[in-house]
Amino acid sequence: MNGMGLFRGARLLARGLSSGTSGGIRVGIIGAGRIGQVHAETLAFRCPQAKPVRIVDFFEDVAKTVAGKFGIDHAGTDYMDIVNDSSIDAVWICSPSSMHAEQIIAAAKAGKHIFCEKPLATSLKEVDDVIKVVDESGVKMMMAFQRRFDPNFARARKAVDDGVVGDPIMFHLTSRDPAPPPIDYILKSGGLHNDMAVHDYDVARFLMKSECVRVTALGKCRIDPKIASEGKDIDTSLTILEFENDAMGTVDNCRKSPQGYDQRVEVFGTKGQVAFSNNYPNQLTIYDDVSVRRDLPLNFFMDRYMDAYRNETIEFVDAVVNDTPTPTTPHDGRAAMVMSLAAKKSLLEGRPVDTSEIKP
Repeated sequence: MNGMGLFRGARLLARGLSSGTSGGIRVGIIGAGRIGQVHAETLAFRCPQAKPVRIVDFFEDVAKTVAGKFGIDHAGTDYMDIVNDSSIDAVWICSPSSMHAEQIIAAAKAGKHIFCEKPLATSLKEVDDVIKVVDESGVKMMMAFQRRFDPNFARARKAVDDGVVGDPIMFHLTSRDPAPPPIDYILKSGGLHNDMAVHDYDVARFLMKSECVRVTALGKCRIDPKIASEGKDIDTSLTILEFENDAMGTVDNCRKSPQGYDQRVEVFGTKGQVAFSNNYPNQLTIYDDVSVRRDLPLNFFMDRYMDAYRNETIEFVDAVVNDTPTPTTPHDGRAAMVMSLAAKKSLLEGRPVDTSEIKP
């Protein structure tokens, strides 16, 4: 065991835990909004080795309602109630992005394992500060890049791992939302590349099994002029990514897709290719004298990726209970942010940008 492992083992033993927690873990949830409730439901009803015992939210009535729904004993408004609760082993951070850095740091210093929705923080400098504290604390931390845990993405990665496609050469990722968010949201989002495309940049790394070295981004506002005039952003983007292993590919994003939530992937290699298309609410196909057709794809990301959200929570609980590596780490969050910042810089400056140019 290395020095960090010894430190971590001593800290856990001081709290009455072994390096693995075979008896299960007690969990606190920060944020009782839409995604917080998804994780609360999974922890309460789908993870026998986890028990959510405390939930907090800015709106106390929301926290209490969610607590009642999922059998959580304590509800409140102050996340430090979770940090200071010595009986809690792990924290799920589902709060607004601007709060993530301070909450991660507080939880890590308290010796609690951390599951966090993206982003780690709102600036690369903050991200590095967070990673330093987490690494020094010895706790486990997982970034919630849920697409990695979707059965389609996971199967595509397994095909790459198994050599089915040979050496990856090229990929194409399409990710288009059913409708743009409100302008107020766009103003706080950090832009399309930071808010929306960051998921695609992460799964590009995941599928290529390599680090991105160069980013070229094109972008326009084609859906809603107010996104440009009031939101100061684009709504349509094409990003070309180049990787250390000489793989390359495209990420195609748009804030509005008339046919609904559009999620398609293709990976092409020296031996073959793998691909998948959209998920549908049913498998029915209608045949008549007019056309052959089916219903539209799932229209909301929470529906499309519900299994993925559940799977990622279950996998983190398993990693904590059995003291195994987490499937994602804060360093994955940093890498995706660097790609997003490089895309934004490329768009503004009209040139390819090496990821090595992006500094805190």
